[in-house]
Amino acid sequence: MTEEQPRKVLAYHGPLLYEAEVLDTQDHVAPNDGKSVKMVRLRYDCFSSHWDEWVPVSLTLELNEKNLQLQKDRLKEFNRTAKRRASKADSEQVAGAAAAVGEDKASGKRKLGTDNPKDGKAPKSDESRDTLKIPHHLKLRLIEDWERTTREHKLLPLPRNPNVSSILQEFIGSKCKRNSQNERLYMEICDGVRSYFNQALRPLLLYKYEEKQYGDIMASYAPNVPEAVEIYGAEHMLRLFVKLPEILSHCKLKHEQAIVLNTKVVELLKFMVPNRHKFFTTNFIAPNDEYAQWWGTVDSACK
Repeated sequence: MTEEQPRKVLAYHGPLLYEAEVLDTQDHVAPNDGKSVKMVRLRYDCFSSHWDEWVPVSLTLELNEKNLQLQKDRLKEFNRTAKRRASKADSEQVAGAAAAVGEDKASGKRKLGTDNPKDGKAPKSDESRDTLKIPHHLKLRLIEDWERTTREHKLLPLPRNPNVSSILQEFIGSKCKRNSQNERLYMEICDGVRSYFNQALRPLLLYKYEEKQYGDIMASYAPNVPEAVEIYGAEHMLRLFVKLPEILSHCKLKHEQAIVLNTKVVELLKFMVPNRHKFFTTNFIAPNDEYAQWWGTVDSACK
C-alpha cells in the first residue's frame, strides 16, 4: 500500500478479510527488534468505536473489486474447510461456531454473545447452564485474571508459553496415548477450538485494558504475524470456554452434536486442572508509562 491510506480498506483478521475505515496512521517501534512498523487505526464497518484497533499496514488491502472477490473467496474456503473437517469426526459444532464468527464479522453483525469481557464486570458462571461446568480451580484462575487485569491494571506477558496451540496438542497427546483410535476425533475438535479462538480473540476475549498490548504484539511480529493461538495462552482460552454455551446457543446445532462438543471441552477443562500451575501464570507485568498514558486517555473517553 502507499503512504497515503485510502479511506476504506480491507483488513485481515485471522484468515478472513473485513471492510474497515482508516482513522489514523503512525509508525510504531517493534519491541523485539527495534524496527519501525507502520500501523493503521481501523474502525470496522457496522462496529462502534469501542472495537477500533491498531494493526500493521501489511494486514490491509486496498478496497477494490479484485480484493473484494478475494474476501468472498476466503470466506467460502473458510466455510468449506470447516464443513469438511466437521464431517470427518462428528465435530461440525466446533467448526460451525468458527464459521459463524467469520460470517457475522464479515456482514457486520455481532450476535455471538452479549456479555463481553470489555464491559468491566467480573466474569461469572451461570450455574443454571449445565452444558459446560468450569472446574472450581479454573474459576479461581478466571477471577484472578480479571482482578489483576481490570483492577490492578497489570498485563499477562506475551507471547505465552505454553500457548493455546501447544496446550491443545498436549491434550491430544494425553488422550491418544491410551486410545489411538480416537486421535482423529480429538484432532478435529481441537482444530475447531483453534479456529474459533483465532476468530473470537479480538472481538470477544480481550479486556479493554489489553487492546494496546494486542496491537503492540501484532506489530512486533509484522509482517509475519502468527495466529492468536501461538501468542495467547490458557487464560484467554478459559475466557473462550466460559462464553461457549452462550455462543453455541446462536448456532444451529443438533442435540447430539452439542453433546459431543461439550463432552470433549469438559475433558479438556479437566485436563487443565492438574496442569494449571504449568499452563497459567501468576506473574503479571506492570506496563510502561506510555501504556499507562494510553489507558488514561481511553478511560477518560469512556466516562
